[in-house]
Amino acid sequence: MLPNEIVGLFGLAQRAGKIAIGATAVSREIRRSRDLLLFFATDFSSSTKEKLLAQSEKRPQIFEIGTMEEWGKFFGRERVGVIAISDKNFAAGILQKLKS
Repeated sequence: MLPNEIVGLFGLAQRAGKIAIGATAVSREIRRSRDLLLFFATDFSSSTKEKLLAQSEKRPQIFEIGTMEEWGKFFGRERVGVIAISDKNFAAGILQKLKS
C-alpha cells in the first residue's frame, strides 16, 4: 500500500513536471546525469532495474515501495514500475516524509 504522506507529493511533482514515469522516461532522466530519487515497484523486473541503474554514472538513491498496479492506479495507467523525481526540493520533501 502506498503511504498517503508521499503520494500527495508525487501528485504535486507530476503537475510541476518534475517526475519521470516508466522505464523509458526514467532512462532519459538517468542519461542526463541528474541527481535523482528513484522509486521501484516491489514487483518490478530486477533485470530491467539493473539495466537502468547501470546507465547512471552516479548511483541514485533508490527505494522499493508499492506494486506496479498500485502505482499504475495512482498515475492513471495500467502499471508503473519505476518513477524518478528530478527536482531536489520534491526529493527532499519525499525523503523527509519517508524518514518520519
